[in-house]
Amino acid sequence: MVKSLRQIASLLTPVGRALVDVVYPPRCAGCGRRGVWVCDECEAALPQFAPPWCPRCGAPPALAACRCAELPDALAAVRSVARYDGWLRQAIITFKYEDESARAAHLGRVMAPVAADLLPCDLLVPVPLHPRRLRARGYNQAALLAEQIGATLAVRAVSALARTRPTPQQVGLDAAGRRANVAGAFVIRAGVDVRGQRVVLVDDVLTTGATLGACAEALLAGGAAAVAAVTLAREA
Repeated sequence: MVKSLRQIASLLTPVGRALVDVVYPPRCAGCGRRGVWVCDECEAALPQFAPPWCPRCGAPPALAACRCAELPDALAAVRSVARYDGWLRQAIITFKYEDESARAAHLGRVMAPVAADLLPCDLLVPVPLHPRRLRARGYNQAALLAEQIGATLAVRAVSALARTRPTPQQVGLDAAGRRANVAGAFVIRAGVDVRGQRVVLVDDVLTTGATLGACAEALLAGGAAAVAAVTLAREA
């Protein structure tokens, strides 16, 4: 069910979206200023990750600690835009929980240069929601991001995975609890063939990597050649 003007806007033509922006303009996720998704001042206050960074976990030494030791073996590499902080943290919260699905266009453009470091790849695959949660939210934020990144990088975005059970929220669980919570929770959708494909998973936040690891395991079991991941943010 469409819940807001912003969700309606995501379904409209560019002209239609522009008209909605006039009535209900974007607002900066950091300071709330109208007219932009993030203002220059708020964007500058959160340094984005950039090379040189760890080739596997994507951590730039000056901005984040290396996460290679805790990443699941199924993930060949991970890249993130920045720490889960500042304007980016608030943008993710409003994007996921406050019906601002139109933020996907901006956030996807922010992710695309980071995802490009994982090229070449054959498929962008969003982390799926369980159908119950998808109905409640009205959209899968990871799927919207994957579509935007794919359009920018000319890579196919395919919802190749399904969640087999409604896993509880990961918030508050330790690393072992998160792994147990999502173990075996993902399968490849019927009719989707990932054999020999180089896949990049797309999600909003990297915490312990448990969800991304479970998704990667399902893809590798289905014959994917390699699986990497890109997220908007990571908890440092």
